[in-house]
Amino acid sequence: MNRKKILLPITLSLVVAFHLPAAAQIAGRAGVSAIPTGPGAAGPALNFALTPQQLQQRYQTATAQLDSALAGIAAIKPEDVTYANTVLAYEQATASWQREMYPIGFLTAVSVDPAQRQAAAELEDQMETYGVSLGHREDLYRQFERAAAKGEKLSALDARLLEDTVKSFRENGFALKSEEREKLKAMQERLGHLGNAFGRNIAESKDWLEVGAEGVKGLPEDFVSGLERTADGKYRIALNEASYGTYMRYAESAESRKSLLMKWQNRAADANLPILKEALGLRRDIAQLLGHKGYPEMTLKDRMAETPEKVMSFLSRLKDVVLSRARADLAEILEIKRRAEPDASQVFAWETGYLSRILRQERYDLDGEKVKEYFPVDRVVEGTMKVYQKTLGLSFREMKDGPRWHPDVRLIEISDAADGRLIGHFYLDLYPRDGKYTHAAAFTVIKGRRLEDGTYEKPASAMVANFPKAAPGKPALMPHSEVETFFHEFGHLMHQTLTKVPYASYSGSSVARDFVEAPSQMLENFVWERSVLDELSGHYKDGATLPDDLYKKMLAARSFQDGLGYAGQLGLGMADMVLHTVVPEDVSAVFNKVMQEFTGLAPVEGTNRVASFGHLMGGYSAGYYGYLWSKVYAQDIYTVFKAAGVVSPEVGARYRREILEVGSGRDEMESLRAFLGREPSEEAFMRDVRGEPETPAPAVGSIGGAGLTPAQNHSEWNLGLSRRKWWNPLTWFQGLGKPSSDMTKRFEALMTLACEGAARMRAARSQA
Repeated sequence: MNRKKILLPITLSLVVAFHLPAAAQIAGRAGVSAIPTGPGAAGPALNFALTPQQLQQRYQTATAQLDSALAGIAAIKPEDVTYANTVLAYEQATASWQREMYPIGFLTAVSVDPAQRQAAAELEDQMETYGVSLGHREDLYRQFERAAAKGEKLSALDARLLEDTVKSFRENGFALKSEEREKLKAMQERLGHLGNAFGRNIAESKDWLEVGAEGVKGLPEDFVSGLERTADGKYRIALNEASYGTYMRYAESAESRKSLLMKWQNRAADANLPILKEALGLRRDIAQLLGHKGYPEMTLKDRMAETPEKVMSFLSRLKDVVLSRARADLAEILEIKRRAEPDASQVFAWETGYLSRILRQERYDLDGEKVKEYFPVDRVVEGTMKVYQKTLGLSFREMKDGPRWHPDVRLIEISDAADGRLIGHFYLDLYPRDGKYTHAAAFTVIKGRRLEDGTYEKPASAMVANFPKAAPGKPALMPHSEVETFFHEFGHLMHQTLTKVPYASYSGSSVARDFVEAPSQMLENFVWERSVLDELSGHYKDGATLPDDLYKKMLAARSFQDGLGYAGQLGLGMADMVLHTVVPEDVSAVFNKVMQEFTGLAPVEGTNRVASFGHLMGGYSAGYYGYLWSKVYAQDIYTVFKAAGVVSPEVGARYRREILEVGSGRDEMESLRAFLGREPSEEAFMRDVRGEPETPAPAVGSIGGAGLTPAQNHSEWNLGLSRRKWWNPLTWFQGLGKPSSDMTKRFEALMTLACEGAARMRAARSQA
């Protein structure tokens, strides 16, 4: 399968955490380290203290150097053109430019200096404009076409780079007339600037909810003690994930929960709704100008899913499995609500978290606050590093010195445990600050690549999260769901830093968008295993590990209310596809309608959740389905670890070699087969979707053996409608299946329903 090479500008390489269900993120600074600490080497060659003027100078210098290199490529006589002096030279020159741009862009997410943050943001816009213009340079395109026509004998990786480079330019409008190309260029530049603004608006959005004593009833004591107080004695609930999640689960006041939800779902709405509407239109117009039916068709052809029809069918068929669970979940918590309101007929969005927590505690005798006591952040952080070191054959060492952007940031050196070879570095920036990126993500700061002198540039990445610091007299404690999140994000760090691919375009987590989450989603399973929890847990008072009775309760409740969680993810995936297909006039109304169709929860009037749905403008456009698509692979990969005892250095070495180190230097399906020793299977994923208990992992046989055949793995799932083998995503991946016209009609009906709903809402508003 061919995949389009990403054109400049290369914006921040980030991966956003996904977990079911979403929960508050509560953590604190790690204490005694389980890894060696020392001055060591100087660390990565980075400088986070540059002034705005120095940032501008760095950008200008790097861009001038790239311009010079590209002029040299363009000046080569046609008869002298080779792969090495054109395509490879282009890869090396643009990678050198990106080496300077990544750290600048990263400052927009973490800098403590507003002036520096603003300067970096302005430079991001310049990067967008420059990158778009680079993709329209016909002189370079002609040279690359000449190189391809030479027919040189190349290695598989070099042949891939040649094909992808030519393809990326060829599909960027060179068949258009000159005036159409100028129009395309202008639209691409505008779209890039809109994406930057959308993300900044969310990050810079500042709001809070002020409540009195009634508003904090039911909340954990350590949470209340850490709240900011106003001059008149009220409590201020901040609009960040940690505060929001905790408040929505524990606050007794339904009125206050509704007020906080409305503020949360209206973040940056005034600025971002018009941005999103314009961006959707630009994406459609760009795709159609380039000869595609729409934006989903254009972007999906180079992903593992390949077509919108396959994505729609995948999501819709999962819906039939998931919605029965989601309805049952809602019915259960409705009964909890009826204890206080006997005539209640529905559950509202601001009630689900609160009612679910009560039901979970009653059904399983499981108190999340008690579980938290066994997960102090210091123990979780150090235990996570210990498990990863053992599993992947690594050695971590914390560096006292080295470049940082804030005193709380930790810098860790990565080496190979067997030979001591330095591999790279990662940062941990875990605490909230004004102007900081508001979610949990892993950022590439330096991409691994082979330099022109033959050495390999050591990669560096950063985990950025927003865990509150410890309160006085008590360490910060993590809910188990956030232990899972931390373990997930750490997996992204390893994917980005353990790479061995020589070319930056393919190194690290530069893989298909609908595969990128798989390595980290797989690792989430580790935090449910007894042997791993013994490393991660330790009661904050005496260090005792998680007791067996509490562990058994957690396992029993593992799939609790997952129907609602999966329904929410399905809704977001379908809403993403609907918005990019329909490009509606009222984006928020259509988004809300689709979400209601999938989750069964009515949207809260006056809210605009889509305005802070950063994935739509942050790399997951027409791609949010990828969180579920990649989980098919994630759960299958985990069966191999499970069969080997989970923390297996032998399986970990194969996983590192066949998945993490290769990036997209080869097709992702090829990497999966190399690791599994067989064709992939969806069995484990579907068990998870249905909420079924685990069964023994499938036999893999020898690493190079055939294992189970595709025919044995590709089961027919009874989805409550009929037995349809064709819907299986894994048969689609191999080009064997074909989605039905019935499913296309169902999706079109859903879009029509959404549009009609939006029209009614607009008409009602105009008459009001």
